Amino acid sequence: MLKPIALANAFTTVALGLYVLCRIISLVAPDFLFSVAKSWFHTFSVDSIKGTASMDIGTFLFGAISLAVLTWITAYTGTLLYNKWSK
Repeated sequence: MLKPIALANAFTTVALGLYVLCRIISLVAPDFLFSVAKSWFHTFSVDSIKGTASMDIGTFLFGAISLAVLTWITAYTGTLLYNKWSK
C-alpha cells in the first residue's frame, strides 16, 4: 500500500526541481535547450517558438505553482487508484 500524500509530495518535489533546472538551463544555455527540444519533436520545427524576451519572476512563479498543484493532484489521485486497484 502506497501512501498517497508522501508519494504526491515526492513527485511534486522532483517536478519542481526539474522546473528550476530547466529554467537555469534556459538562462545559461538556451541553444542547448532548443537542441534537446528538436531531438524530442522529430518532425516539428521549434525555431519559430524561440522566445525573444526573458521570463519574468511572476510568470516563473505562476508556472511553478500551477505545475506543483497539477503534479500533486495527479500523483495523489494516481496513488489512490493504484491502491484501490491493487487489492
